[in-house]
Amino acid sequence: MSTRHHSQSTSGIQITWHGHSTWSIRTGEFHLLIDPFFESNPMAKTKPSQMHPTHILISHGHFDHIADAASIAKRSGAEVLANYEIATWLTKHHGVENTVGMNLGGSYSCKAGRMQLVPALHSSSLPDGSYGGTAGGWVLDLPVHDSLSKRIYYAGDTALFSDMQWVASKPVELFIVPIGDLFTMGVDDSVQATRFVHPQYVMPTHFNTWPPIAQDEKAWAAQIDSQTDAEPVLIEVDQTWNLPN
Repeated sequence: MSTRHHSQSTSGIQITWHGHSTWSIRTGEFHLLIDPFFESNPMAKTKPSQMHPTHILISHGHFDHIADAASIAKRSGAEVLANYEIATWLTKHHGVENTVGMNLGGSYSCKAGRMQLVPALHSSSLPDGSYGGTAGGWVLDLPVHDSLSKRIYYAGDTALFSDMQWVASKPVELFIVPIGDLFTMGVDDSVQATRFVHPQYVMPTHFNTWPPIAQDEKAWAAQIDSQTDAEPVLIEVDQTWNLPN
């Protein structure tokens, strides 16, 4: 649940955490599924067969971010956005036809919104050991109504780096940041990242899946609350939170 109470009306954008770093973002008729990892995810309560996204966004090639991408994409017909190497691998080795291969800094616009693949500091090998290109995050500009859009920054698996600040050149409504440490930034660096990005709301990701990345999310939220201007939001697995206006 959110750590503060507010009465704002909702923007029409619904955010669902499926555990680990798998997220659903729904807006209007569109369902964006980020880093699908269900079947082998010890936190997941949903099966891949229950997901019907219109778009799948992949941040990098590690198993815990791509494991169920091909099966969901082929069944649902979802458009898959990923770096060029991952998009090519999904087509060549898994028969996924509806892909958009990108590279860092590039963006893709469609009726669902504008989706930009942005840098992350992380590795990106694919499950079979082949080269997975460069790891990234996603900046999503999602239309709400008329000319108004909301910006969501999903950082992906990453270390803290100062260039995260450029995303804040436009207001960021929601920042999704890893806090698990060991494989990504930890709690303290996520607080600094939040200062860099200066979002209205911030949600944690990539934590508590396995003991090496266990974190106290309530203690994290307290640090965000006391050390940044952002509002921390905590939700349970498969709980949906509506992004306020």
